[in-house]
Amino acid sequence: MPSYFTSSPGKVILFGEHAVVYGKVATAGSLGLRSYALIQTREDKKIEVNLPDVQLARSWNITDVPRQARWEGYPYPPQSMNTELLAQLTKFVDLGSQTNRSQAAIALLYLHSFLTTDETLEQGYDFVVRSNLPVGAGLGSSASYSVCVATALLQLNGYLAKEIGLDVAAQRDLVNQWAFQAEKVIHGNPSGIDNTVSTLGGAVMFKKGEKIEPLPGFQSLRFLLTNTRVPRETQVQVANVRKLHDKFPTVVNPMLDAINEISNSCKAIFSQDGMDRAHLLARFGELVDVNHALLVALGVSHPSLEKVREISSKLGLKSKLTGAGGGGCALTLIRDDVTSETVAVVKQLLEAEGFQCMETSVGGPGAGILTLAQPTSISEFLAHDKPYFEATQNWAYFV
Repeated sequence: MPSYFTSSPGKVILFGEHAVVYGKVATAGSLGLRSYALIQTREDKKIEVNLPDVQLARSWNITDVPRQARWEGYPYPPQSMNTELLAQLTKFVDLGSQTNRSQAAIALLYLHSFLTTDETLEQGYDFVVRSNLPVGAGLGSSASYSVCVATALLQLNGYLAKEIGLDVAAQRDLVNQWAFQAEKVIHGNPSGIDNTVSTLGGAVMFKKGEKIEPLPGFQSLRFLLTNTRVPRETQVQVANVRKLHDKFPTVVNPMLDAINEISNSCKAIFSQDGMDRAHLLARFGELVDVNHALLVALGVSHPSLEKVREISSKLGLKSKLTGAGGGGCALTLIRDDVTSETVAVVKQLLEAEGFQCMETSVGGPGAGILTLAQPTSISEFLAHDKPYFEATQNWAYFV
């Protein structure tokens, strides 16, 4: 009985928040915090779904789930979303106003409706996801879930098998396109940035209306990620910047241009041959300071984010808000010369403020698959912790 783990990272904005709304370049990278999924066939023609992070445990008869006939462009997703199917699945799932649960379930079943083969239809499958990513913190948790779903269903149903003849780049593209469909189910009109970072890994540069491009030469960096636990209101922050922009365009536009040049400077740093890592990290840290200062000038910081800056700067570390601001998360760069004792002190001080701190990296691998020698129980999968998955050496990534 086929059995697989799939895994994909979250994402974090490094540079370019808010400026990207105005057509400027932004930079994002994959987080070391990941989601992990188990998918394996079963013999009773049921789909058993367990998503403990959103408190969802449901099962359905696999033959009851609507299924799509072959379409033009198969196996790549159709050009437009099937709104009739979405309506059917919303009624079928019947979770009412339980938004996170219903969206997660509908996204899975939407992809299932297109990708499930006759062979899988005769068996059924278990699907379980657990994540190290906080939900709703702007760290791409839904995209990480969507990539896990897409990778798992494509793998289980044979679309990524050697016999299909897709090279790694084509497999990666197939996963990314289906993950984008799942993101559309969840968010309606996503940018595609989060699922692209989660699929590809590394770091990317993006500009509204243009193709998302990998950041050449990017090296994995260590960060302390601090969740201030202050709820984010992205739309409010975006609207506030818009008001400021419309009131003082000759003041705000140069700030947005400066933020654009921070992303370009980041690209230049990693593209420069012969720069030693210590110098690279020092330059990167300077960009962190400048970007945060510009975001403060745009009015999107928060006392909690400034507290992170205050504490980390006293110990010689550079921090900035990440995402929309007004709360949410902050990134603190951990240079290679920073001792574990210093990091521990910073974490202790930040946690004393009621913040949640996570040591992580940015720029690691994207989506991965681990083929299991034998099926595993759901309880066993849920009992594993993050080090178990990271210590496993046989992950296959789309690189």
